Amino acid sequence: MPSTPTTRRGFLGLVGASILVAGCAEKQSASKGTAVAADKLKSLVPTRVPFEIPGLKPDLPGSEFVAPGFLSRPATMVQAVTTKPLTSGKEVTAMTPLWGTVPPGLGDNSYYDIVNERLGGPVRFNISDGNTYGQKLSTLLASGDVPEMVCVPQWELIKIAHFTEAANKLFADLSPYLAGDKAKEFPLLANYDTAAWQYSVFGGVLQGIPWQNDPFPFATFVRQDILKELGLEQPKSGDDLLALGKAITDPKKKRWAFGGGMEQEMQRAFGAPREWRKKADGTLEYKYETPEWAAAIEFMVKLFAAGHVHPDIVANKDADNKGIFGSGQMVIYRDGLGSWHENLGRFQADNPKFDQQIVAPYPAQAGGRTIVWRNEPASMFAFIKKGLGDARTRELISLANWTSAPFGTQEYELVFNGVEGKHYTVENGKIKQTALGRKEVAPTYMFLSGRPSANEKSQYEGLVQALHDWETQAATLLEADPFVGLRVETPSKMAGLVTPTEDKMQEIFRGKRPISEWPKILKEWQDQGGNEAREFYMKVARENGRL
Repeated sequence: MPSTPTTRRGFLGLVGASILVAGCAEKQSASKGTAVAADKLKSLVPTRVPFEIPGLKPDLPGSEFVAPGFLSRPATMVQAVTTKPLTSGKEVTAMTPLWGTVPPGLGDNSYYDIVNERLGGPVRFNISDGNTYGQKLSTLLASGDVPEMVCVPQWELIKIAHFTEAANKLFADLSPYLAGDKAKEFPLLANYDTAAWQYSVFGGVLQGIPWQNDPFPFATFVRQDILKELGLEQPKSGDDLLALGKAITDPKKKRWAFGGGMEQEMQRAFGAPREWRKKADGTLEYKYETPEWAAAIEFMVKLFAAGHVHPDIVANKDADNKGIFGSGQMVIYRDGLGSWHENLGRFQADNPKFDQQIVAPYPAQAGGRTIVWRNEPASMFAFIKKGLGDARTRELISLANWTSAPFGTQEYELVFNGVEGKHYTVENGKIKQTALGRKEVAPTYMFLSGRPSANEKSQYEGLVQALHDWETQAATLLEADPFVGLRVETPSKMAGLVTPTEDKMQEIFRGKRPISEWPKILKEWQDQGGNEAREFYMKVARENGRL
């Protein structure tokens, strides 16, 4: 599960419209973190040119933090790209994550065949388990042998020490193709928000093609059908979660209350910041250092000790949540917003009673203050291998441009749904996936770029309205972050401490370490790079008037 999502896993949503502004006036050493001046970023990234689709208007209005909602499917889709992007016809190699069942491969998958025909050449995906994708990425980057395109989620990137140095060594500089008005050659990429592009600069080099981000990293989801069957209500606080754990869990019936990731919801519910927080004395404290974080650890120890967490998650923090959620063995978990429609598509066909619903943001205690963490402007990046030559690099950027087509286009429809009559049918204006579609169509091409968000999964009854309502409420609860609007790269020492520190925290949850060890673990984090990182972030904050 993502540590700071995304949520990859939250595919729907609308990124904040604020433009990234100045960091430090001079680029810092990458190993110590970087902050780049806005005027330099402006010279590196595309000039935004909105891509308008005639006649396409949302039923539910969007705003800075709320995706526009579409309650029905457009009667016709426009063709956004009239030429095939892969002009050489040469096979493209790509590595992408997947949180689900791997589809049949090239030669055995009609969805691949049809998309590749439209592209002008085949894409060969190396699909890796999203739950352990970070480990695969670390190994890949260390080897230096990367495929032509690599999808890197932000929540994995921040845990990889010296990522910027690796990216600068292994991946292409995209500014010669996309900076300023050059992006007009790739109009669907020029359609992205500027903030997302600016967040794709690593060590002063534009390298990532961003997945324009949902501002909300995750939410709590429940199996509403099971809650209803048991006569239970959705939780409105952490206290309610404790009560639900006891009411739901029944090992004899192979049913447990909780899956993975609930620690992040409780950190948020107790009021810990997503990253840094300004203290009353004008200094910064990191989330690990707050009493709210410590309270969340105590809470999670209770959940695990009570036996309310599914044994697969107890045994392996990276175990798949979706499968046990779909089977009904687990009833409550945390995931990105995009999991909502993904799970409905995966499980509802075989179980029409399957009803996943989202829980309104809640505090730790009833009546407490509720906050919602705020995501970065981009949640994933597609990187292109360095040294491929001008023609091939341009060809792969053209591929990313094609896969960036927004809702309302034929390209979007093909990438997300396949071919009508084969992978899906349309009944009463709503898409219904066929058995072949469920087998063959999986998130793959979508990871070769991003696209502006749209809340448009109208084939699932009530989802568009419910998601719009949730985002509208959550938008009023977004936490104050001292670094909103700044492009700051995490110092490598700090990035390298995330996994070992949080692995030790996970051991505390599971009773493998006493909770009394947390202050020692925290001090190790501070001494080994946390305090040094604080000085860097405080310098950036002061230079930008944030402290």
